[in-house]
Amino acid sequence: MKRGFLALILVLVFFGSSEALDIGSIAVKLNAHYSIPVEYTEYVLSHATVVPKVRQFALRVANAPEKVLPFDEFVRFFVNQKRIMDGVDFFEKHKNLFYAVYKRFGVNPCVIISILSIETDLGRIKLKNNCLNSLYSLALYSRRKRYFLYELENYIVYTYRHKIDPFLVKGSITCAIGIPQFMPSNIDKYGVDFNGDGLNLNEVDDAAASVANYLKQHGWIKDKFIAKRLNWCTNRKKRDTIVLKNSKGKRVCFRVSNNFFALKSYNGTINYAIAAYLLSKDICKIIKYR
Repeated sequence: MKRGFLALILVLVFFGSSEALDIGSIAVKLNAHYSIPVEYTEYVLSHATVVPKVRQFALRVANAPEKVLPFDEFVRFFVNQKRIMDGVDFFEKHKNLFYAVYKRFGVNPCVIISILSIETDLGRIKLKNNCLNSLYSLALYSRRKRYFLYELENYIVYTYRHKIDPFLVKGSITCAIGIPQFMPSNIDKYGVDFNGDGLNLNEVDDAAASVANYLKQHGWIKDKFIAKRLNWCTNRKKRDTIVLKNSKGKRVCFRVSNNFFALKSYNGTINYAIAAYLLSKDICKIIKYR
């Protein structure tokens, strides 16, 4: 009995209350801020359902590999010969696009390709999670309820503005959408309709331009270096130096620029930025791009 009661308490602590969202308040808020009809929001949210696997996922969000693995172990997932050569082939296939994106945004094509590779294997990974139900589940049970409620609200705004069926959009388990995996709040903020046929993050043109625009808006400086590995580590804390520990406990240091922090903003972790930088570096070596 005691053990079963303790397990119940732990579930309540981890998942929080199972109360439904205050749909009426959300509808009024979105109407006031974004002119979304109250009836639209109420209809969409009243038909959302909790997904058990998403509810379970909420427990382990904090333990994502990019947050907990030593940087060299995380890098091995994404910087390998297959991804490098796939990136080279992707560049050759879309060369004119990447030159046009570079001309407009000043972002190195290899960096864009490395992000698209890490996010969805250059679009090969087909995302099958129902975005509405995923966000609804996370807004109820995640440790980051406020964040996912914010994204759920933005999802409603996004689908209404773009005349998209809110019940059919597929994404990651957290509702990251398209080849570059934009969260709903970032789509209209940074998304770019680069081919003129409407913003669609499942199209390579729009995906590449949107990544470039995101990085530029987060401080990317054209043709500036990203990071340089140092032969020694300093004990003084400097903003332009990051100190990491590899899987053997050895310190590894990099001198970094604004472009590194722009990369870091994409996922929020240093491991992600390092992996994207190293993959882009290896791709550029082969295509001899800058």
